[in-house]
Amino acid sequence: MAVSQFKHVKISGISVVVPEKEINIYDEVQYYNNSIKKIDRMRKMVGFWKRRVADDTTTPADLAFNAAQNLIKEMNIDKSTIDALVFVVQQPDVMSPSTAYFLHDKLGFQQSCIATDINQGCAGWVFGLHMVSQMIESGTYKKVLLLNGDTPSVGIDPSNRNEAPIFGDGGCATLVEYSKDKIDSYYNIDTVGSGFEAIISPFSGVRFRLDWTNNDALTTLSKLTKEKITMPTGKVVPLMGGYMDGIAVFDFTINYVPENIKTVLKYAGLTPEDIPVLCLHQANKQIVQSVGEGAGFAKEKVPYTAFENYGNNTMCSIPTTIACLDKGIKKDKLCCCGYGNGLIAASTILNLEDTYISDVNTFVKPDYVKTRDEYIDYWRKKIKGEI
Repeated sequence: MAVSQFKHVKISGISVVVPEKEINIYDEVQYYNNSIKKIDRMRKMVGFWKRRVADDTTTPADLAFNAAQNLIKEMNIDKSTIDALVFVVQQPDVMSPSTAYFLHDKLGFQQSCIATDINQGCAGWVFGLHMVSQMIESGTYKKVLLLNGDTPSVGIDPSNRNEAPIFGDGGCATLVEYSKDKIDSYYNIDTVGSGFEAIISPFSGVRFRLDWTNNDALTTLSKLTKEKITMPTGKVVPLMGGYMDGIAVFDFTINYVPENIKTVLKYAGLTPEDIPVLCLHQANKQIVQSVGEGAGFAKEKVPYTAFENYGNNTMCSIPTTIACLDKGIKKDKLCCCGYGNGLIAASTILNLEDTYISDVNTFVKPDYVKTRDEYIDYWRKKIKGEI
């Protein structure tokens, strides 16, 4: 049982950004045989409606940076008081070093502020909070900035109706600090490592690598990028794309995740009736409602508004859901659960009654962002020693 409790960790502020570009499913009628009725059915069943997607020069780090800028400005945070920067990401700007160092520089943090990345997917916000809470509770760090960012929409074929209507992009900044007053928070994190291959990008790391001293490397890569595989369902997918075992993921979500939530509730001595809202990772309407029901929550306590309006922005979907809550809802016992690739289920009960929670803001691209050609030219010059 991986349950834990923290007593002096305060979540002081949350800020979320989403890209400006909005795609409405009704503008994609060509993918539904030009049938509005078919779209209506999909919207009613799965919750498809609108999503926000990033352009081809925006990275998860850019989204997280903008969210951090907003939070620092809106809360008037003294940057010299930030002891640590933790960036949760699954698509870093570069494989090494940690993208957190890049963000550390762009945000202007002090040399004494440590920085690191955490590789996580849809459970990333809750997992990140758990790790940061340990840092705070240890007494070593007084104030930590947790950043999350993801662009799952990038690279998806618009005609792929299994994935394209689902995913949106987003960034989030969360200020976490030590509190002298007692503030209880509870966590339960379950890891099902046997599901490592259930949601995966198998060719994205060094397990698959090419020998660039071999002249055939580019030819091999070119062939692999063009190769298509027919799945048992008849769906044709690129070999080097992402892979998901839908049956395994569904089984995990329906059977493991509700139990994960029940366990943290029991550990905290609470029941679904004590919780005003269950903020779930916004996989889609069907899954959100099924998980909520399995955990014993009434439907009206399990919102999916964030999915309808912004899509599944993975690790940012829970803070997006929180930002969408009615201002009058009491937030002293919010239950949140993220679940996804790993496989992992991460539940928490948080007191956000005194937390600054911004509205969902539109992303403003930082001045430092380069186009692809500008980026290539920059590194040509850098390697030549011209800059």
